[in-house]
Amino acid sequence: MSAGLRPHRLLWHHAPVTTPQTTREPPGRSGRAPRPAPLVATLAWHPDVGRVGERMPLPAGRTAVGRKTPTFTTPAGAATRAIGDPFVSRRPAVFEVDPDGVTLHPGGSPLTVEGRAIEAPRRWSRAAIRAGLPVVIAGRVLLLIHPHRSVDRAVAHGLTGYSEAVERLRLDIDRAARLDVPVLLRGESGVGKELVARAVHAASARRGGPYRAVNVAAIPEAVAAAAFFGHRRGAFTGATDDRAGHFAETDGGTLFLDEIGDLAPRIQPMLLRALETGEIEPVGGRPRAVDVRVLAATDADLEADVRGGGFRRPLLHRLAGYVIRVPSLRERPDDIPRLLLHFLGAELGALDALHRLDGGADAEAPWLPADVIEPLMRYDWPGNVRELRNVARRIAAAGFDRVVVPLDAIRGGLSDGSDDAAPEPDPPSMPPRVETLDSETHAYTPGEVERLLAASGWSVRNAAGRIGVPKSTLLRYAKRNLGLRTAAAIPDAEWRACRDACGGDVDAIAARLRVSSRAARSRLKALDGG
Repeated sequence: MSAGLRPHRLLWHHAPVTTPQTTREPPGRSGRAPRPAPLVATLAWHPDVGRVGERMPLPAGRTAVGRKTPTFTTPAGAATRAIGDPFVSRRPAVFEVDPDGVTLHPGGSPLTVEGRAIEAPRRWSRAAIRAGLPVVIAGRVLLLIHPHRSVDRAVAHGLTGYSEAVERLRLDIDRAARLDVPVLLRGESGVGKELVARAVHAASARRGGPYRAVNVAAIPEAVAAAAFFGHRRGAFTGATDDRAGHFAETDGGTLFLDEIGDLAPRIQPMLLRALETGEIEPVGGRPRAVDVRVLAATDADLEADVRGGGFRRPLLHRLAGYVIRVPSLRERPDDIPRLLLHFLGAELGALDALHRLDGGADAEAPWLPADVIEPLMRYDWPGNVRELRNVARRIAAAGFDRVVVPLDAIRGGLSDGSDDAAPEPDPPSMPPRVETLDSETHAYTPGEVERLLAASGWSVRNAAGRIGVPKSTLLRYAKRNLGLRTAAAIPDAEWRACRDACGGDVDAIAARLRVSSRAARSRLKALDGG
């Protein structure tokens, strides 16, 4: 396993095959245990990359998987053919499914999981394959065994992939497009919330109107009112001309507010009034009516911000007229190969990518081997689709003049993963990788980030502004690497103990708990019932 490739789960079970123990999921409202989702095997990689994404069902019992059997289908349900690769044995392996898991019986071709050869039958529980079990056949074909429930098909909306999570997202886009209400897009950083916002606008009745995307975190608080609602000439120093503002400029269309959790408290009631009344008040001007649909996005815990006093509860309720949760990449592992091909096509040029990647079944050494793809299927993807795009760039650059792209093409290109990643030691020759926070001009180590936060009075907003990264990115990095907590996450008892130890000095309390003085003041006031 390469350094930097830390999987979010360990799939290998060393115990030999035994009689499965019956396990039960928690009963549903009916009192009966919910039925587990059916298992499928997705063709996650094949020398003929045009077949990537095809599936076959894995019903209860034994399914033979080899060169000549079984028949796969496209995501739309059209039958295609068997694996067909001449380097895969005609003597099939057997995938045996029971209610509690799956057992792999090797056949004529080598089977590997996590780089380990399966030389005797091995079994995995349902829990172990919930996030997908990648199986390499003959070093060339990659199958991903995973649960999958069929979902009503919807318009593609420009989204790549056919996972259950993405199909549900497409249905959400359909529903949101029919409703002329504010939409709150929630999901981790890098999942593609702006792409979803554009899809909602394009499918709505406002598609002919303007669309504008605004990064709220990038607008200084001092000019936010004028930026959103406009200003009149002479309203303040430097206002030499009238300015319409984002709301007026998207009249009749859609305004997308990214990083809405970073909206300054002073601006929040103004936005709430605009949403409730359909009126804005330019700085130095008179109120005017606008017809704007607001789509907002965040990866922050707005409910915690409400409890901590940083976000207004009525504004949260108003923004959440319809809520769309955009899934993380680890919730849709069967989409990873298709997304990778999409990004490689963008990097290499569509015709060049097709020529170089589509080696066909007769290609003895495909340009991009299954061994390069398999680690990507087990990675935790903290940076989600944005991180996968960067990996595609590394692969394209590393393989530009190569006949075969090596596994080293992605070494160091992935971050260490989430806090709950299953431990796996790095090879002895590879030192542990230190995660850095990358801005446009510098890669900051954890120590540098801690000193930056301390110099900024532990205000994540101010520190992020100083180095030019989103507040949410810095906060996530500091939580993972420095153990930083938000004010709302610190228990009441710890606040009280710290207040007593510091004699009520707010600045000393804030420094000790590593939060901003403003957050400390708000939290202490809430403790006192004020």
